[in-house]
Amino acid sequence: MRQANIYFDIETIPTQSNNLKNYIVNNLAPPANYKKTKAIGAWIEKNKEPAYRKTALNGGFGQIVCIGYAINDSDVKTIYFDKWAESEKEILETFFNDLKNCYTPSADIIPNFIGHNIENFDLRFIYQRAIVLGIKPPSFLPLNSKSYNNMYIFDTMTEWTGKRGFVSLNEICMSLGLPTKDDEIDGSKVWDFVQSGKIKRVAEYCASDVEKVRAIHKRFTFQE
Repeated sequence: MRQANIYFDIETIPTQSNNLKNYIVNNLAPPANYKKTKAIGAWIEKNKEPAYRKTALNGGFGQIVCIGYAINDSDVKTIYFDKWAESEKEILETFFNDLKNCYTPSADIIPNFIGHNIENFDLRFIYQRAIVLGIKPPSFLPLNSKSYNNMYIFDTMTEWTGKRGFVSLNEICMSLGLPTKDDEIDGSKVWDFVQSGKIKRVAEYCASDVEKVRAIHKRFTFQE
């Protein structure tokens, strides 16, 4: 049976909703040993920005600003828009439509979605954002745990470490002697780059990760 290998990666940012921002700040709770009002206020002031940034990891609150993907050995395509704050729905719709146009499920070809930490993050995040935005995904996109199986998902992190392990994409590249990431940007800096008007640089970073995932997958499956 033939496979359509779909390599992909997403880049996310914190919530852009003022209501959710206020919710995050208003629900910050310092450790129990903080008793004085001044100390509590200082703790909240110090921790509200990190707490806000963490919403980029929460599919119910955060937002997708870029999706990069490639099918088999095709060039990597990145989906993003300069007006990033209002483009998430269009990004997801474009991605879903591209998948449907590029890949039609059939009896002898199955889709194989390949990425790094996609079981625990990327696919779950896409699933949650599709629900929030009311966008129906393609039926063959494995977006919830009931549809996860080895025929449809190849997670490079799980393949390398097992179900409960963790390893960065960069560390696998180092182990395999593949090109590693540059020091200019990583996932923790995406929001800073987006805010400073460098969304194109974020898209380049996303595309680079897709290329790395493809190279790793080929090594893992002894294709080269």
